[in-house]
Amino acid sequence: MGILDRIAGRVDQLVAGDGDSQARARHEVESARGLVERGDLESAALAFGRAVDGDAFNPDGWIGLAETLGSLGRFEPARDAFRRALTLPLSPERRASTQAALGRLYAKAGQLQKAIRELRKAIAARPDDADSLATLGRALIGAGEQEGATFLERAGRIWPDDSTTGAGLLVEAADATEDHGAAERLLREAIRRAPGDAMIRTGLARYLVTRGRIAEALAEARAAAEACPDQIAPWMALRHVNASAGDYRAALEAARRERAMGAPPPFAVWLTLALGTQDRGAIEEAMQHGVAGEANFSETRAMLDGRLRPQDGGVASLARAAPTPSARRFVVRTLALPPVPVGNLYAVLAWAEALAAGQPALLPLAVPLARAVEALDRPLLVAVMGEFNVGKSSFVNALAGDEIAPVGITPTTATINVLRYGAGGGRAIYHDGTARELGPRAIGPFLKTLTDADAQAIRQVEIFAPVEALRRVEIVDTPGLNSLRQAHERVARDFLIEADAIVWVFAAGQAAKATEREALVLAHAAGKHVLGVINKVDRASVTEIDEVVRHVQLELGELVQGLVPLSARAALAARARGDVEGEALRSSGWPALEAALESGFFGRARELKRGTALAALARFVDEARAILPASSVLIEDAGLMTAARAAVDMAEQGLRSALAAERIDLRSRLDGAFRAAAFEVRELVRPRAWLFGEHRADPEDETFLRDVLDDLAGAATDKTRLALLAVVPAGDTFLGQEVPDLVSEIAVAVERFRAYARGIIEGAAAVFFRVDLPRIRLDAVDIHHALGRWSPDPEEALFRPVERAIEAFLSRARANLDERERDSEITTLMRRELLVTPLDALADAISSLERKAGTVELSS
Repeated sequence: MGILDRIAGRVDQLVAGDGDSQARARHEVESARGLVERGDLESAALAFGRAVDGDAFNPDGWIGLAETLGSLGRFEPARDAFRRALTLPLSPERRASTQAALGRLYAKAGQLQKAIRELRKAIAARPDDADSLATLGRALIGAGEQEGATFLERAGRIWPDDSTTGAGLLVEAADATEDHGAAERLLREAIRRAPGDAMIRTGLARYLVTRGRIAEALAEARAAAEACPDQIAPWMALRHVNASAGDYRAALEAARRERAMGAPPPFAVWLTLALGTQDRGAIEEAMQHGVAGEANFSETRAMLDGRLRPQDGGVASLARAAPTPSARRFVVRTLALPPVPVGNLYAVLAWAEALAAGQPALLPLAVPLARAVEALDRPLLVAVMGEFNVGKSSFVNALAGDEIAPVGITPTTATINVLRYGAGGGRAIYHDGTARELGPRAIGPFLKTLTDADAQAIRQVEIFAPVEALRRVEIVDTPGLNSLRQAHERVARDFLIEADAIVWVFAAGQAAKATEREALVLAHAAGKHVLGVINKVDRASVTEIDEVVRHVQLELGELVQGLVPLSARAALAARARGDVEGEALRSSGWPALEAALESGFFGRARELKRGTALAALARFVDEARAILPASSVLIEDAGLMTAARAAVDMAEQGLRSALAAERIDLRSRLDGAFRAAAFEVRELVRPRAWLFGEHRADPEDETFLRDVLDDLAGAATDKTRLALLAVVPAGDTFLGQEVPDLVSEIAVAVERFRAYARGIIEGAAAVFFRVDLPRIRLDAVDIHHALGRWSPDPEEALFRPVERAIEAFLSRARANLDERERDSEITTLMRRELLVTPLDALADAISSLERKAGTVELSS
């Protein structure tokens, strides 16, 4: 015993108190223990307190007080009581148990590093203390240290083979270890020790799932369920394994067993399993386990009720919840329209309109389809077109047999007028969707008094007249194409496409101009039947008329199906006089025009209207396909995902390579630092060495050595930090992961190692000068050997935390990529199932209708 120990013992004896106070303290301790047994912890704490007040050196009192306060959740006073107890003379066994208790207290408070320190001390004294080993193992695992699995395994092996506690510790060790072979070995040993423990067998089943050994996992899960049918754990495992195997119906059966035991899986689990079965009944059953507000609850209800729409974000959310590609396709297909009603033009048009209305991108295309549906029930729509001042309005009036279309309108105020059968009057329809009703006598004055701004705001004017001819045909009177304002040009071109047929009016003196040819090419491309009318022939001779007809035929060819010379003014005048068979009407060219209209338009009205509707459908398909993302875009997306995965692989290779290199290089640099310090120490001590005496050093020498080693170790560690940061991906984010987070974790690990190394170095300096220096030769090799024993090991303090940070970083990046790929899959799936496939089916239906043109009856 040293002098200091003897002095401390004497002081203890002086202040320990007399025998009576010690006796009272022992009595209070016994009383407190009785209170603890009865569960009265508050009174027990007071009794232990009185014991230590009476005898401050009573270890039973301090330890009992600490344990009681810890049970009451009073961490700080319990910690202080344990510390006080550890200052007292204790037997090695008692000291180890007290350190273990303090370690458990620290662990309970979440102070894992302190817990680890105290528990290591306890285990050093009592290596077979299973409780301390288990607590240390859990604390290490909580601190992210793989070493914890080893301590749990050691704790489990201390228990007898038939102990379920030991088996449970082996299971914990299996869960914690990263060695897959060791994990399976531990689980199977645990099953051998406790064959009736369903939790252990289900743990093995779950482990086998992670290794992809589904058949073995199913066998273990079924065996657990058969052995312990009244326990919930086997059914949970069986659900999990069946789901992993893709047998979602069997997984639902296991979930029902869980429900029968009073612990049904969460709604999200039910929904995933139900979607996996692709069974609406199973999905309805899943809804019984959810409540409004839960994720995907309202979306699922909307899907079942048919209220879910492609533009809703819930579609993608539900598809993400589906566990397989086929299940995701099932979700998306619930939004798809029924098959195209092949053979029924009305139904096909309505189906196409519904398709457009259900897709935001196609919504603008729904308007022309709606017009096509309406047009089937209306009279033949004939657009009268031509350049300005060729007599279109006069022709329209002649066709109607009355002066309906306004004449004398200036080019700037001309509007597009639609003449329809009705009681009279009309309405102006504006580009903003509003309309203005006009009485029978207001039409003419309204059109003649329009300003430029008024005319520009009007989309079209509808004129109703009780003219019998308008029962068979509706007429679109357009301004001259060479005088259209931009606001009217689009509307006129719409009618050029939407009309069932076109009458193109030429002026006898200036027919077949280049601008007319351009418009007629558009009409021909739209499949329109165009009848040419050469107007104002009353101003030309027969020879001149024949020459104009030949000129138009030569210039325009098949762009015009027929040419009829006409004097619209003379025809209107004759018809107004009732001269329906006289020379004036015949010489105007009207009979020839009527025959051409009857054979080319009126007699083929059904065929023409079908052609217009089919053309509208074909345009819809073409325009919709043009709107869809090109396949090259999808290929580009796939290429980006491939590049992103390659970037992750490259980042992983760089990080792991740098980490492996630094595992060697840092140790080498640290060894070099201690070698350099050995030379410094030799030069420091040699001048003061006695020729025949022991080496000696001053207290300042410890500080010197500590500073030298700290500087050298710091420089070595800084190189490691820079080497690791050099391979961290550039930028603030990497595939959705915050790069600064990884940088910070590396910096924290480096600083933690620096602090750890600093503590080691302090001890090394003290031991070297006080213990080693007097015993060794003043030789650099011997000094290096003595100091090198204290070289800090960077594995646990630095490299393992950095490795875990890198693995977590890369794992999250890959998880983000998986999510992006799944979202891309869902987007592609929705595009294919809700757009591409329906449009292909619609195109086939159109082809079928075109093949049957002229034979399929229009449905009412």
